[in-house]
Amino acid sequence: MKRFALVLLIVVTAYMPLHARQKMDFMLFNLGSSAEGIADFEMMATQFAAVIAPMFHGEAESRGAEGFELGFGYSFTKINYTARYWTNALNDKPTDMQVPTFYNGVDIHAKKGFSFGLVVYGNLRYYILTEMISGGVGMEYVVNEGLKNWPDISLGAGYNGLFGAYDLNMHEIELRAKISKTFVAKKEVKLIPFLAYSHLFTFAWSNRLGGYWPITDGTSYYGDPQGAPFYFDETFLNIDRVILGFKFSRANFGFTIEGALPFNAYKAFSLNTGFAVVF
Repeated sequence: MKRFALVLLIVVTAYMPLHARQKMDFMLFNLGSSAEGIADFEMMATQFAAVIAPMFHGEAESRGAEGFELGFGYSFTKINYTARYWTNALNDKPTDMQVPTFYNGVDIHAKKGFSFGLVVYGNLRYYILTEMISGGVGMEYVVNEGLKNWPDISLGAGYNGLFGAYDLNMHEIELRAKISKTFVAKKEVKLIPFLAYSHLFTFAWSNRLGGYWPITDGTSYYGDPQGAPFYFDETFLNIDRVILGFKFSRANFGFTIEGALPFNAYKAFSLNTGFAVVF
């Protein structure tokens, strides 16, 4: 069963990008053509930073040197798709092409624990209807674990970045804190509620959006009437998230559901679900 789960995760992750239709990819030249383009870029980037932020995947535990978890998840993040900064930023306009009101992501993650309370994790997420993926690595240290009358607490940091977007570059450094408590029900079913805080230091900038590029037949392609280079300079964003979730586990299998609320990302909201196999 474990081998089947591993093969399924690999096949699904490799298969999903074949159905990219690019509706939710970026076309930032249209955003740059607006007089409010710089402010719109910052608002769009702030909300999209919440889209690519990684899941928390359950409890604040390391499980010691034997702990290894491989999981598959699905996430969606609501965006203000009718706002000007999204209608001008996307490859297909929401009003014309029935673009979804949220970004869908298919997520694969792995966690490895060590005997001294350290957890190393990695995640990779593909965004449906795009050619984009995000991914990163990080670590958590479990401050206390397995005490009967006390919750488990972990502190961590990690890196997460966006890949495959032709117009947008985005990188995140995350600081996180998590608290959880395990309750055992009948038949060895565990219920693990957890509460987490995440702060994202985000850097976003665009590739070249305007100007001219000579073409081999002697003509030139102009991105604006003057042929002047145009791009959005790097902007620095701070985003705070609060995550509330529950994990249900029995034997080697677990199911997680979590909601993430970014306080300063223009009413974005994320809901993440997933299952995992513990080896």
